[in-house]
Amino acid sequence: MYEAGLLGRDQQVRVLHDLLGRLPAAGGALALEGGPGVGKSALLRAVAERARSAGWRLLEVAGDSDDAPFSGLHALLRPVLGTAESLPAGQCGILRSAFDGGSGPSPETLRVALAAFNLLTAAAAEQPVVLIADDAQRLDGPTRDVLAFLARRVDDNPIVVLAALRPGRPLPGVPVLDVPVLDEPAARRLLARHAAALAPAVRERILGEALGNPLALVELPMAWRPLGPPGSWAHLPVNSALETAFAADLGDLPDRTRDALLVAAVDQVGDLSEILAAASVLAGRAVAVDVLDGAIAASFVRLDRTTLRFSHPVVRFAVLGAEPQARRQAADAALAQVLTEDPDRRTWHRAQSVNGPDDELADELADAHASLLRRHGVVAAIWALERSAQLTTDSVTRGHRLLAAAEHAYGLGRIRLTHSLIEAAEHQRLGASDRAKAWWLRDLSDAEPQPGPARTQGPPDIGELSACDPDLALDLLLSAALHVHRTAADPAARAGVVEATQPVTLTNDPRHLATLALTEPVRHGRELTDRLPSRETVGDRPDADGLRLLGMAAHEIGDPVRAVDLLGRAAPILREQGRLGLLAETLLTEAADLLLLGDWPRAAQLTEEARRIVAGIRQPAMVAALAATDAIAAALRGQVARAQELADTVAAWQRPDLVPALRLARGLARLAEGRYTEAYDELRPLLDLPPEGLRWQGFAALTPFVVAADRGGDREEAVRVLAAVEEAARVTPAPLLHVQLPYVRAVLAPGTAAEELYQAALDQDLSRWPLVEARTEHAYGQWLRRHRQAARSRALLHSARTAFDLVGACDWAGHNAAHGADNPLPSIAELLSPQETLIARLAAEGLSNREIAERLYLSHRTVAAHLYRAFPKLGITSRSELAPLLRPAGQDGPAVL
Repeated sequence: MYEAGLLGRDQQVRVLHDLLGRLPAAGGALALEGGPGVGKSALLRAVAERARSAGWRLLEVAGDSDDAPFSGLHALLRPVLGTAESLPAGQCGILRSAFDGGSGPSPETLRVALAAFNLLTAAAAEQPVVLIADDAQRLDGPTRDVLAFLARRVDDNPIVVLAALRPGRPLPGVPVLDVPVLDEPAARRLLARHAAALAPAVRERILGEALGNPLALVELPMAWRPLGPPGSWAHLPVNSALETAFAADLGDLPDRTRDALLVAAVDQVGDLSEILAAASVLAGRAVAVDVLDGAIAASFVRLDRTTLRFSHPVVRFAVLGAEPQARRQAADAALAQVLTEDPDRRTWHRAQSVNGPDDELADELADAHASLLRRHGVVAAIWALERSAQLTTDSVTRGHRLLAAAEHAYGLGRIRLTHSLIEAAEHQRLGASDRAKAWWLRDLSDAEPQPGPARTQGPPDIGELSACDPDLALDLLLSAALHVHRTAADPAARAGVVEATQPVTLTNDPRHLATLALTEPVRHGRELTDRLPSRETVGDRPDADGLRLLGMAAHEIGDPVRAVDLLGRAAPILREQGRLGLLAETLLTEAADLLLLGDWPRAAQLTEEARRIVAGIRQPAMVAALAATDAIAAALRGQVARAQELADTVAAWQRPDLVPALRLARGLARLAEGRYTEAYDELRPLLDLPPEGLRWQGFAALTPFVVAADRGGDREEAVRVLAAVEEAARVTPAPLLHVQLPYVRAVLAPGTAAEELYQAALDQDLSRWPLVEARTEHAYGQWLRRHRQAARSRALLHSARTAFDLVGACDWAGHNAAHGADNPLPSIAELLSPQETLIARLAAEGLSNREIAERLYLSHRTVAAHLYRAFPKLGITSRSELAPLLRPAGQDGPAVL
C-alpha cells in the first residue's frame, strides 16, 4: 500500500472497501474528487492491488494530452477488445470505427457507449470487472461521456467503475467520494517519515507550505536543498513529480501570461493591479487581466475580486523554479518600479533585484526592517537585516546588522540560525559593543550546548560597558541573571550579578527588574512589587519584550496574578510577530502561574499551544520545561502515574533549574496517593532554606507541605522549617506566599486557636485564588468535623468539593474529592480532549472558526468538527452557550472547564 496516499484516509478506504465488497453480486461507481497530489491515485492503486489479489479483471487508463475522440476509451478497453466479435450485430463495427481514427466522422457517442457497456457486461459474466480511470479530467471528451454512461448503469452487474478527477470537471450522475488534504496530525506523521534528516525549521516550513497535501509532504523533503543564505525567504525547490502534478502545462502558456505569473510569484501580497502593472513593465508592453485566463483555466491561480492567489504554494514554487535568476530579479525590479506608494515593499524588491554591494540600498533595507517586522513578521525582518548585511561594504556595519538578525532569530526560536548569524558576524570587524552583544546573544541562546569549538572569550566588563552603552549593559546583566538562574548558582554568584547592576542607572527598565527578580527575588521583592506595573497601570504597552520581562519578574517574586496579566498581554504580540521561541517561554510561564491560581483549563490551553510550537522548533530546553509544567499539572489533578512518568523525563535532563519543579511535581504526586511522609521529604528541601534563598516553587509548595506535615510528617520540624518562611514574609510581599500563610498558621495551630485563624484565612480576598479558598474550606471543614461540629462542616466541605470537582483537583486525602461529592461534576479531563478544550476556549473568547484555525494552524473545517463533537459533551447546542461554561475561575458563576 502507498503510505502517502492512505495515511489519514480511513474514511475513503472504508467506502471503497464497501463498494468492492458488493462484488460479484453487484457493482457500483464512484468519482474520487480532489486537488492534485492529495492521494487519489494512491487510493486507486490500493483498489488495483485488491482486484489483482482477488483474481478480478482489471482495466485501467490514465488521462493524457491526446484529444483524439475515444482514445482514452480505446486504451481502457484494449485488454477485452478481442471478444468484441461476439457483440450483437454492428456493435463491433461501431467500436472499430470509434477507435480507428480514420478520416470519416466518429460514430455517435451513445452508440459507442452501448457497445462498450455490452462488451464489459460480457466480460463480467466470466469474472468481476474493476475499471479505473485516473486523471479522468484529462481524458478526451467522448471517453468521459462514455465513462459517465457506464458508471450510471453498472449497479446490477459485477462491475465497479472508479474515476479520479480534479474539482470542477465532474462526471454527471456519478456519486462523488471527496479526497481532501490531510489534517494536521496526519500531515505531521507523514512528514516525519520523509523529512527526519531535515532541520526542524525546514520541516515546519514544508509543513506550512504543503497545506496538508500528501504529495507535497513527500516530495518537498526529497527536493529540498538550500537556495539562499540561512533564514532567507528563498522559494522551496520542486522536483519533476511536483511539477507534473501541479504545473504540468506551465510551459504551454503565452509569454505575457508567464510574465504575470512570475511577478505574482515574487510578490507577497497578490494585489492584481500591482501585478498587472509590474508585468507590463517586465513585458515591455501593456498586460491586461485577460492574459490570466489560461492560468485560471489550468487552475494555476484564482482571482478573488482584486486579489490573485496561487491555487497551492507549490505552483508558485514551480513558477519560480522554471525561471532563471535573471528573470526573477527582473520581476522584482519591475515590482519595485510600480510600488511608489509603499516604500518598504519597494525597498524589499529592489534588494532582491540587484547583484553586488549597494550601501544606499542596504541602509534603506536596514531602516525598513522594523516596519517589515510589524507587517510581515520576524522572518521578513531577519531576511531584511541579513540581505542588508550582504549589500553592505563596511565590515563593522555588516557585523552589526548580522547580530541584529541573530537577535530576531533567537526570538523566533531558531537556535541554529541564531548561532550561524553570530558566527557570520564574528568573522567581521566588530566594535567593542558588538563584540559584547555577540557574547550576550551566544550566552542567551546556549540554553542547551551547541556543536562547535569551545568559547575562549570571557564576558565583557559590564562596568566599562555601562558608561558607553548602558542599553547593552542591561542586556548583559539579564543574560548573567538567566545564567545563574539556569545553573542554580550559589548566593555569592547571584549577589555578584546584583552588584554588577550598580554602575547601571537604576530605572524601571524591564531588563533591570527581571535581573533582580531572577537573582534575589525575596531580598528585592518589596522593591520590585512597587516598581512593577499593575493591570491598571500597564496601559496598552505594545512592547512585547518589556511585557514578557515584567511578567517574568512578577512570576519569580511570587505574584502570579500580576504575572498572568502581563504575560497574557505579551503573548498575542509575540504570536502576531511570529516569535515562537519567546512565545513558548511566555506561554509556559503563564501556564505555571495559572495552575497556581486554579485556572487549569486556561493553563491546559496554553501548554497545548506551547506543545505545538515546541514540536516545531525542537529546542531541548523548551521540551524539558514543557515536561516539568505537564508534570505539575498531572500531579495536581491526581494523575499519579502520568506525573511520575513526566517527572522521570524531567530528571533525565539533569537541569539544575528544573530540580525545584521536579520536587514540586513529585511531592504533589505522593500527596495525591496519600503517601504523606514521602511527600513531606520531597517538598521540605524547597522550604528548608535561608529566607533569601526561597523561590516561587517553595511558595507553591507551602500548602502541600503543611498537609503532608499534618498527616504524616513531623509537625514540630515543619514549624521550624516554616520559621524561615515567616521571616521571608516580613521581607517580601509576595502574594503567593502571603495568601497561603493564614492557612498554614491555622493547620499548625494548637487546639481551638485554629478556628480564628481559619476564619481569618477565609476573610481574605480570594477571588483570584479559588483553589487556596477550596483548600482552606476543606481543611476548616475537616477541623470542624473532628471537633464534632458536623453541621457547620457540611457547607464548607461541599463548597470545597464542588471547587475541586470543577477543575478535577485532588483533595490530598488519598483519593479524588469528586468521588465523595453528592452530585459530582465532570472534570475537564473527563469531558473534552486537550484539543477540544483549546478550541472551545478560543471560541468562547469570540474567535471565529477561521480565526481559531489561523492561530492553531488547522483548517476551519477541523475546528468546526471539534466544536461539533464538544457541544454534546458539554450539554449545549450553540456557540453562545460556551462563554458561561468557560468563564475563568474568580469571575461570577461557576466554570465547568
